[in-house]
Amino acid sequence: MKYTFTARGHRNILATHKNTLEFTKDKEMSLDGDCILGLEADFSIDELQKLAKSHSQLRMRIKAGEFTDEIEFTVNKNFSSEQELVIRFSEFSSDRTFGFRATKSAKQLDRKLVEKLKDPGQRITVEIEPLLKAVIFDFDDTIVDLKTAIDYTHQNLAKALFEKHGVYGPTTIRLLYDIDRMFSIRGMHSSPSNYDRHLWFEEYFKRVGIPPAQGEIEECVQLYWQHMMESVKPMQDAVSVLQELKKEYKIAVITDSDGERKIKIDRAKKVGLLGLIDVFIMSDDIGVNKPDMKFYSEVFGKLNVRANECIMVGDKPQVDLKLAKELGMKTVWMKHGSWAQMQGVNHFEYVDYEITGMKQLLEIIKDI
Repeated sequence: MKYTFTARGHRNILATHKNTLEFTKDKEMSLDGDCILGLEADFSIDELQKLAKSHSQLRMRIKAGEFTDEIEFTVNKNFSSEQELVIRFSEFSSDRTFGFRATKSAKQLDRKLVEKLKDPGQRITVEIEPLLKAVIFDFDDTIVDLKTAIDYTHQNLAKALFEKHGVYGPTTIRLLYDIDRMFSIRGMHSSPSNYDRHLWFEEYFKRVGIPPAQGEIEECVQLYWQHMMESVKPMQDAVSVLQELKKEYKIAVITDSDGERKIKIDRAKKVGLLGLIDVFIMSDDIGVNKPDMKFYSEVFGKLNVRANECIMVGDKPQVDLKLAKELGMKTVWMKHGSWAQMQGVNHFEYVDYEITGMKQLLEIIKDI
């Protein structure tokens, strides 16, 4: 949601106040108003209060002629002035204060822009929009329930391998989990080929000491993905939450390979999420697994956003969230699946929020 209003320049505009900037509906001003940037502002208090209710961090863009400057700030949800709109550099707020903790005051604005504001005939355009523009998700155990699908798949594979080779079912299940974990850790920063399930089943047969028959590894891989597709489902409320987010934000997914790009696409399609995703970047696309800056460069470029305009949601803090935080994003840890279990009660300084369900994300975004 972007809200736009206009104001008029004035010869007495100084824009030298070190803590404040202001737009007013007044028609005249003296040289004492060193925080004022525009007169006869036609803002609507109702529209501003809508923004304040739905968002906590906003950006104001001031345009006059060919010059533009931007200010980011925390919104004051108690703003109620119909006459003046004040943005403060400090923590102080009153009913006139629409924003505080601003990145700039009047004194810090581009002085070429300020010169334009001194022209009584200059129409000033002011755009206010949410700072948050995009939500970036990991895929497995973030918006798709991998844990349940893995449990189902491993159980069915254990049954098939017991019938064919007599390998004790719980042994197969334990080995498959160990191999999954080993390749997941090994795959960090490395080639997408680490997630090729053919390698995983080669490791399985090596560990159980059984030479696979010709074509058997391929059969196991096919059976693996058959059971995964049978059991794949979205995380609870994922579809409805993404539908709600998509009304206002761009949606991106960054994820590691399934060994073949089409598999991940088919899984997203089956659970009803594919059509909600604006940008879907896999390690197959960029030649390296997470965490890597290439994922974010692709997303920022395709969505035309900056890092501080995004929030990153993932289930693996070290993989999904550490780099995101370093780049300036807000981070949300989805505590679900095997990685959350491994972390126990650990907390991470680069995690801003922790959730256990998708609906909690909607409440968090209101505070961002």
